[in-house]
Amino acid sequence: MHNERSLVINDFLNGRIDRRKFIRRAVAAGVSAPIVAGLLSAYPRMGLAQETALPDPTAPRPDADLAPDDQQIARFLQTAPFRMDPPTNTTAGWALQSLVFCCLARVDIGSQIVPGVADSWETNDDLTSWTFHLNPSAAYSDGTPITAAEVKWTWDWYANPNSGSIGSDVIVNNVVGYEAVRNGEAESIEGIVVVDPQTITFNLTATDPVFLAKAASYQTGVLKPENVQAGGAEWWREPVTSGFFKVTEYTPGDTGTMTLEPNEHWWREPALLKKVQYQVVADPQTVQVMYDNDELDSVPATPAEFAQAIDPASERHAELFWRQVEATWYFGFFIEKAPFDEVPVRQAFTSAIDHNLLSSAVLGGLFTPQQRILPAWFPCGSDDQFMLTYDVERAKQFLAESSYGGPENFPPTTILVSEPGGATAPGIWGRMAQAIQQQLQENLGVQVEVIRKVYGSLEEQQQEARAVEGGVIFRLSFGVSLIDPSYIGPIVQTGSSRNASGYSNPRVDELLTESAVETDEDRRCELFTEIDKIVSEESVFLAPFRGSAAGFFKPRVRGIDVNLGSFEAAIHKMYIAAE
Repeated sequence: MHNERSLVINDFLNGRIDRRKFIRRAVAAGVSAPIVAGLLSAYPRMGLAQETALPDPTAPRPDADLAPDDQQIARFLQTAPFRMDPPTNTTAGWALQSLVFCCLARVDIGSQIVPGVADSWETNDDLTSWTFHLNPSAAYSDGTPITAAEVKWTWDWYANPNSGSIGSDVIVNNVVGYEAVRNGEAESIEGIVVVDPQTITFNLTATDPVFLAKAASYQTGVLKPENVQAGGAEWWREPVTSGFFKVTEYTPGDTGTMTLEPNEHWWREPALLKKVQYQVVADPQTVQVMYDNDELDSVPATPAEFAQAIDPASERHAELFWRQVEATWYFGFFIEKAPFDEVPVRQAFTSAIDHNLLSSAVLGGLFTPQQRILPAWFPCGSDDQFMLTYDVERAKQFLAESSYGGPENFPPTTILVSEPGGATAPGIWGRMAQAIQQQLQENLGVQVEVIRKVYGSLEEQQQEARAVEGGVIFRLSFGVSLIDPSYIGPIVQTGSSRNASGYSNPRVDELLTESAVETDEDRRCELFTEIDKIVSEESVFLAPFRGSAAGFFKPRVRGIDVNLGSFEAAIHKMYIAAE
């Protein structure tokens, strides 16, 4: 019976049976109801191959014959310097990295978890031990094989403090022996066991129904040990890759370039494009000129452009592709220090902002006000209004209830906007900061300064926030790294490396701890709903908006899609159509 229970779970995780068959066979095999519910919640799209992942406001372009290989070249934009180091990367470059470095499993179009370095996986009855079977043909871009030893080294490296990793505590923290490596007491994670060259087992400290999703996170892309060790702190400038593409050209700097070509040693369905060229361009006007001159095949759509192009009568409508995605774009408080360490102060600021006006007037309706963190189409999500809404009188009352008593004694406030081009090229989020500045001054009577510049990392932005006198608000975003409501945890958990604001609430921490091992679907949703409600009502986010992916693509580009909220993470599906 034990073997039958494991078999039915693994058949479901590997997509060999649909949800109905899984439930029927699981009950017959004696799989506990909480584990069945937990797996159905954690992997909502298993066995649903025909299900649409998200609403799709733009109809897909029709399929076409492929242009010859020498024409399969796409030219894309980057708005920030490249950093091809998965452990330390915090910029939008994560999507590009997901195609250059491959994990044990991958998240592909439609939020499907599919094979990566591993062909298959299995777990025990209580989901505390996960074994992955590697593809024997898996190889790096230099032709050397990827074995279980390299996978183990990669996970050890992410846990090692010398890697400078951000987010390892989110992915690896419940693997037996992680803390010893993170604290510098060991170099190898005890719970990761190399069984043979193509088999690796992860032993966990507790039940984890989402470990497969963690093993598909870009933060665990398999690295080549010798490449990292020999290359020093900037080994990633000449990376040996493990994914769809290899790097054939790289020029660093604020106007840097990068060229990707197919990894000829890639062992799965290859990408269709034969060359992908990236160029860093910060100035929005230059970007548009390059697109109009046919020097770029795609550019982001600004809210103003989106508002015009979404009209079917627009000349640019045929080139627009957009979807709402599972992401939060927000201006948030630096809660680590006063005055935003006080809940009533944050509530006052949030209630003084007219989010609907900002969405329509500044964002062109592209980003809509967020009612709660988890959207209605996501597991455990809904349309409930948890975030505070616009109410000037209530805002003044909140401020009066704070230790400051009103605007007269309130310290100076600064909005830091990390934006390409800095103060010389205030883009959409710079204009948003100015609109927020005006509303706060008019509605609350507080003085607000806006500083626009480019920050190299989240840590750099946090350091400036600590140095600035008074309160700090900054513009950030986060998306779905795991197809599970637990993705919101690291953003608000005390001490998490991804908790940019410094927010801390013991009750939220308790709920997160309980949710990490809960397998009952209804109970998990109760926990995450309470977390969402607390965080929303305590105004961790000043002005949160639901993310969207919107861009213009030349007519010859086909196979356009969104993966994990990003066009870039779906480039392996794109191609150039024959004329």
